[in-house]
Amino acid sequence: MKIMNLRCSLAAVVLVAVLIGNAAYANSNVLRVSAVPSTFSKAFRALASAFERENPDVRIGLDVSQIDQPAIMRQTLRMAIFGDLPDVSFQGSNYLRLLADRNVLIPLDRFMNADPAWNPQLYSPSVASVGRIGNTTYGLGVGMSFPIVFYNKALVSKVQEGAGSLPANWDGVLDVAARIQSENSQVLGIFSEYNSFMFQGMVGCFGGFMMNSDDSRVTFTEGAGQKAMELLRRIGLAGQAKVDMTKSQSRQAFTGGRIAILLDSSSSLASFENEVAGRFEIGTAPLPVIESDASLPTAGITAVMHTTDPARQALAWRFMKFVTGVEGQTVVATATGYVPANEAAIAQPGSLADYYAAHPTMQAALRSIPRSRGWYAFPGENAGQIDMMIEDRVGEVMRLRQLPVPALDRLAKDISALLPK
Repeated sequence: MKIMNLRCSLAAVVLVAVLIGNAAYANSNVLRVSAVPSTFSKAFRALASAFERENPDVRIGLDVSQIDQPAIMRQTLRMAIFGDLPDVSFQGSNYLRLLADRNVLIPLDRFMNADPAWNPQLYSPSVASVGRIGNTTYGLGVGMSFPIVFYNKALVSKVQEGAGSLPANWDGVLDVAARIQSENSQVLGIFSEYNSFMFQGMVGCFGGFMMNSDDSRVTFTEGAGQKAMELLRRIGLAGQAKVDMTKSQSRQAFTGGRIAILLDSSSSLASFENEVAGRFEIGTAPLPVIESDASLPTAGITAVMHTTDPARQALAWRFMKFVTGVEGQTVVATATGYVPANEAAIAQPGSLADYYAAHPTMQAALRSIPRSRGWYAFPGENAGQIDMMIEDRVGEVMRLRQLPVPALDRLAKDISALLPK
């Protein structure tokens, strides 16, 4: 009984402390911001300082303690239980649906519609599109990464009589991979990640989506999904089925010169270039798109609003606009390696344009921006389980253990059983 009373007393103390802390923040111009990942803490501090210089009436209370996107998502859900959410946080784009379903995100459309400065000349449509779920915008894109093609330019050039660029279609890419492998017994011609992110990218290349617009029916089993799965099977036939690797193993093999062409996330570029350290030149290319309405999933970070207080919402909106504006996007691009979500920031003459002119390998990701859409998250509590299921089943096709159509049909049936009824 004493232990129970002690626990109740401690819980009361915690709750009172939270309420006092929230009241203190509510009566001040200190904006509580949680950012992720912690490896980019320097960049977030630079963003906060730059914003404060332009907005001397506001101070940013910055928390950069969370190591990665899953960690901050879990922290956000815990803080929501105690009513201790920050005013703004930076979340992984693929977690927005989960957070929106828990009612911890403030829709942003009314802020955009009421702000005359929110126009295409200053904020490109891609800023909002990556944070949109259905017809509602829950986040603003800050930094983005896309599925792209990395390649060893020396190996590609050798089999193409000096041409160092890859063909812009899948048949040409696979042909180059086959020629490289036939001439280099110790080199795998092509390797692709096959997680949910990459699979969505493949489906998007052929103009498809994972579900229909109202999330009532799985659609990736239709034409686009069949073409995507057949392409992944062809990559398996090209050699990946014999030497399947984990993500870390494939990345080490690429930087070690043992994979010629690698399909991976554009956010890996900086680490690849550091590990290669000049031993060979890395080339990059967007995923070859087949349809005019092709789209590509966007990983990365989005800024979201949590505060329900109108005065603090106004401060939060100012900060979110700054982060996604030209100055904020320049900090993000040069300090993190993420692609800016705002095309307007890239188009304007100045330091960011000069930066990209000096980094041509970033062009593959930059050219993907106009086709960007949010990394689709399935509705309901089983979204994570569904993503793992996709990876497992697509992996079976790439390892030649399943044919594409039966694998897709089985996958659609199993996913449908996990969706909300």
